[in-house]
Amino acid sequence: MSSSDDRLVQIDEYRSTSSHNSGSIPDSMIVTPEEAKNGTNGMNGNGVGSDVKKRRLLHDHSSGSCIAIVTPEVKPSDFGRLLKPVVKIFATSSEPNYSMPWQMKKQKRSTSSGFIISGRRIMTNAHAVANQTSIMIRKYGDAKKYLAKVLHVGHECDLAVLTVLQPEFWEDVEAVKFGGIPELQEAVTVVGYPTGGDNISVTTGVVSRVDITTYAHSSTKLLAIQIDAAINSGNSGGPAFKDNLVVGIAFETLIDAENIGYIIPLPIILHFLEDIKRHGRYVGFCDLGVRCQPTENDQLRAYLGMQPHDTGILVNKTEPLGSAAGVLQKLDVITAIDDVNIADDGTIPFRNGERISFRYVFMSKYVGDKCNLKILRGGKSQQVELILGLPEALVPAHLYDTLPSYFIHAGMVFTALTRPYLRHQWGKDWDKKAPIKLCDKATNGQKEHPDEEVVILAQVLAAETNMGYQSLSNLQVLAVNDKPIRNLRELSQKIEGNSEKYLKLDLEFSRTILLHAQTAKNSDIEILAQHSISHHKSIDLRDQSL
Repeated sequence: MSSSDDRLVQIDEYRSTSSHNSGSIPDSMIVTPEEAKNGTNGMNGNGVGSDVKKRRLLHDHSSGSCIAIVTPEVKPSDFGRLLKPVVKIFATSSEPNYSMPWQMKKQKRSTSSGFIISGRRIMTNAHAVANQTSIMIRKYGDAKKYLAKVLHVGHECDLAVLTVLQPEFWEDVEAVKFGGIPELQEAVTVVGYPTGGDNISVTTGVVSRVDITTYAHSSTKLLAIQIDAAINSGNSGGPAFKDNLVVGIAFETLIDAENIGYIIPLPIILHFLEDIKRHGRYVGFCDLGVRCQPTENDQLRAYLGMQPHDTGILVNKTEPLGSAAGVLQKLDVITAIDDVNIADDGTIPFRNGERISFRYVFMSKYVGDKCNLKILRGGKSQQVELILGLPEALVPAHLYDTLPSYFIHAGMVFTALTRPYLRHQWGKDWDKKAPIKLCDKATNGQKEHPDEEVVILAQVLAAETNMGYQSLSNLQVLAVNDKPIRNLRELSQKIEGNSEKYLKLDLEFSRTILLHAQTAKNSDIEILAQHSISHHKSIDLRDQSL
């Protein structure tokens, strides 16, 4: 996505075992090695599985020697077919102003890449179309732009599916075919429309790592592939090819590093598409809902009753609304998941001798799937079963395509704490600069109830009514008239429904706000008019029947 925002990546891995892949990959999207070699399944044999090779020399700066990397040659006749499904996306977006949530920021324009898949759909990154107000798409070799709309978005996995309604757009286009996970040191070709020009760009690199990382767009840990090809602003959403088959989607680059890019691998892409197919919408990636630690210490192992042959991870805590709630307990040791043994460091076998976090298993499952765990409880082995669900964050990691909630009374601006709010107030290093209690809620907080929120007094708009309280900001609100609150809606209802003479608000750090209820209410119209605020609360908190 071409904009001023820099994106930082980390990586997640996908375990390629038949037990976790079965039923999740549509046959029409896969080309087998035999088909690739013979050029069947709609592909041209000249370019797929070709034995013609070319060598690319990379200089090893540590030894001064040259390394020969063997990469498949793409013939000119196939090169055009490689580019034809790739499109350029022009998006206009506007983000909320989290400091003044009744306003939007100035709209901005950006460009990104995408590619055509089956079913008259276009795939790209979620961050390329987040908070969009308008999307236009231009085909390769075409001068016309077509109006597009978003069908599905998965912000956790940074993927989106678009479509174009005009039938003429789909004339003379061909959908891509999907491949698999490339091996280390295999070459991939990234195609897209990065900054620096208007025409399509093609870069080639080799796979240097496949691992679990934190996606910058959502702060979610998922599988990713690191390559040594430059992925610049505007490349986002473009396909990564190997042997004319899509093996990933470009989405991030490593800040302050040279030619280190990341692509979303096929398992994450297919999980996203299968999720939509199963549920009619994107639901998300499952999570076990536990806090764990390794069991590498011999004294800890002895205390837990683990034998020398036992391996696994220790459960420190189960999240109250997590998948494991009521099934796992503190001090349980998870030794295997679906018959896959877990090592003491929390890893499981991956491929070709590689290992990966045990959480990878849950990335290949869907909401409502069953999961079998083998555990040690008090030194005794047990088998337990649970139903997988979505993680429940007390403080949301993102609010893309959603307006923030707010409530204003007597100049006091209340909102629900979110990570976007923290980033807006304290920048990308909010976890080092924001108040420590808010940081703790954002990083370690767990929901006790499905509708629970951290409600904060964000700021006080100066007025005669609230003199003495105008310096208060970014404090959690605990109670209204000595009655605890669970979320922002409940706070607004208690304040607006208050029949007592005074309004009392209990804040963290034992701070108290006390106002004459009627005087506070009478000041609302004047304060809102003074600050050009059209309504004292966000749309989601208003009574829609009025």
